[in-house]
Amino acid sequence: MADTVHCDYLVIGGGAAGCIVARRLAERPENHVILLEAGKSDEGDPLATDLSRLEEQDESYDWGYQARPVASSAQQIFYNRARMLGGCANHNDCAFLVPPASDFDEWVRLGAVGWDYASNRGAFDRIEQRLHIEASPPGNSLSRAFIDACQALGLRELNLRETVAAGTGWFPLNVKGALRQSSSIAYLHPLASLPANLEVRCETLATRLLLEQGRVVGADTESGPIRSNAEVILCGGSINTPQLLMLSGIGRGPDLHNLGISVQCDLPGVGNNLLDHVAANLACELHAASPPWQLTPCESTALIRIDADAPAPDVLFHYVLMLRDKYSNVDHFSAIEHGVKLSPNVARPRSRGSLRLASSDYHDHPLIDLNYFSDAEGYDQRILIAGLRYARALVATPALAAFIRREVLPGPDVGDDDDWLDYIRASAETVYHPSGTCRMGAATDRLAVVTPDLRVRGMAGLRVADASVFPSMVSVNICNTVMMIAERAAAMILQE
Repeated sequence: MADTVHCDYLVIGGGAAGCIVARRLAERPENHVILLEAGKSDEGDPLATDLSRLEEQDESYDWGYQARPVASSAQQIFYNRARMLGGCANHNDCAFLVPPASDFDEWVRLGAVGWDYASNRGAFDRIEQRLHIEASPPGNSLSRAFIDACQALGLRELNLRETVAAGTGWFPLNVKGALRQSSSIAYLHPLASLPANLEVRCETLATRLLLEQGRVVGADTESGPIRSNAEVILCGGSINTPQLLMLSGIGRGPDLHNLGISVQCDLPGVGNNLLDHVAANLACELHAASPPWQLTPCESTALIRIDADAPAPDVLFHYVLMLRDKYSNVDHFSAIEHGVKLSPNVARPRSRGSLRLASSDYHDHPLIDLNYFSDAEGYDQRILIAGLRYARALVATPALAAFIRREVLPGPDVGDDDDWLDYIRASAETVYHPSGTCRMGAATDRLAVVTPDLRVRGMAGLRVADASVFPSMVSVNICNTVMMIAERAAAMILQE
């Protein structure tokens, strides 16, 4: 048996949040910090660090999850989650937006006291001091045509790094040239120059938390046990964090008991409240090849308000200069040589999914049920259909019509609400933003997993700092918000 390793702080998960938490805690030289990452290191790997090579990544960079998008369906979609140092910040399109203040007002309303926009602003500022942020290169005429089309429908062009509101513009990117500004690159590289009190252990999977008398004191790993003198901080993300909690006996008691797992803490909220941005496509064939993009095929965007009284835009567009269908086993575009996708998503979805263990074996992938379009009022489907109708109006403007040969999906025969509803239920896509499965809330909220100081209810020595603590979804891409949570988590721990 491997010898037990000791540290002060054990950070599990070397993704967008974990790299920040570990580095900030190690800024105090008396803290011995170990950061565990199940995947390989990203350092020296251009497929991970060069944004322009995203399309070259293969299954070795991914956990290989699948998810069920719609209830009462056998359909499964690929639910990509990065398995490498830097996490999904080395696996995404690097869109980097600060959510509107109203998103955090909702967090506070749901019990996350102290997480209002003003309280979070300092953490966002610290991220921007560490990372390099720049706009998408503005030279692509087809991306420019999308912005012009949005303006033709009445949207104003915005600098989205400064103002996130109804409008259109170029995506801010956390890049420097083609080099990603993921948290691993910005906070840890070069690994050889890290302070001696910070150990980064890649290809080391945590399999179970170690508990003694109601306190978490470390974790078992495939390489042997690691004990922490102070705290364990889970940063595995909205899939791996609740999975590890449940494997360790922290979760909904009856479910764990049925799998033969000894219940250490009955927390029914673990794995519930799964949030995601649900999208659907209006896909079009082009007359000719798209002008080449420099970094990512998703350069320009739009935020639109559907409901006049909404506190922020209801729809965020991902406008993609290629037809890629990597969400399912169906290839809709094999016969189309050149095309674009206008992909609206529901900015603040009201449907909630769930995550459950398939078994007590940590090798087995969890069961991910996204449960799209399950909200009782039908809000999500109404907003998404409105976004698709808006996309069709954009394609009809002179700015975009000059490039478009025909609509491929859903096709001109789809016109009334019933047709649109059938289409989105059959073709709903993820934007890869799982959140909320260990949500933050008041100490009196039995379904909240962590309190506003990010401590796991009923367990000493354990916090969560990743997207799983979102009480509700933010209106934009989530990476910046995940990094903000990490900065605030480290500050809380150091202050105490």
